[in-house]
Amino acid sequence: MRKESFDETFLARWIAGELTPEETQAFKESKYYLEYNKINEGVKLLETPAYNHDAKLADIYKVLDNKKETTKVRRLIPSWAYTAAAVLVIALGVLFFNNNNGYETNFGEQQVVTLPDNSKVHLNANSVLDFNEENWANNRTLDFNGEGFFDVEKGTTFTVASTQGTVQVLGTEFNVISRDNYFEVKCHEGKVKVSLLDGGNTAILTVGDAVRVVNNTIEKWSFKEDKPTWLQGESSFKDTPLIEVIKSLENQYELDINTSSADLNKRFTGSFTHNDVKIALQTVFGPMHITYSVDNDNTVTLK
Repeated sequence: MRKESFDETFLARWIAGELTPEETQAFKESKYYLEYNKINEGVKLLETPAYNHDAKLADIYKVLDNKKETTKVRRLIPSWAYTAAAVLVIALGVLFFNNNNGYETNFGEQQVVTLPDNSKVHLNANSVLDFNEENWANNRTLDFNGEGFFDVEKGTTFTVASTQGTVQVLGTEFNVISRDNYFEVKCHEGKVKVSLLDGGNTAILTVGDAVRVVNNTIEKWSFKEDKPTWLQGESSFKDTPLIEVIKSLENQYELDINTSSADLNKRFTGSFTHNDVKIALQTVFGPMHITYSVDNDNTVTLK
């Protein structure tokens, strides 16, 4: 789902709760959901005089209705939703125009972001990072969605906030995956504190420790690599739900993988290269005895 498709009509239907389940799921899985949702929560806190709000809206819609009287279109979405959506779009535009603190990667793209304290964030494909540079010295907190490797300089508490949970450290190296219904943290150096938003569970990880949440279940395991393998062009997994492996394939190669006939409860242990899509698909689905077909438009159908 492209960002330019999130116009006032789409956002108004989202705010009013009128998106289809498919639209809602696609929106939540997009790299932009975290940005819009954060601003939307802030918009809810805004208060304006009721009489002024109603009067102004009445005047505006009177003019609009007079211009459209020949079409006789019935308004299905409540007017307040359009107003909130318009505020949301404007607020997002102001956010990105005024603050040069937002970074995002596309399909198959990686990027290294250097923070004001010289900490570094390596962003994997389809990831979003946002932080406040002006207050960074006093509040080392950033918003994140996707997959990233964090190399944090020592200092005050460093917090990575996402829709699935938060990670807090003083100075260390760790990898985070935060997507809809999936959260994973691996500690590569030092010590990290992981707080899960659902249920308030926390975990302390040291070098070689990892934790993830799958279907509201907390799983812990150990690993040995010094750095995430995706930094060297290969994504690796250990007993990972197939759906998360598929999302990684989609992000690296801009694929649309049809999983309607697949058993997504299966687990995958192994890796795939970022340099050859044919080899990557065979490496993942071959050992799992899953057949597939590839169309010319980068659509993969599992059978």
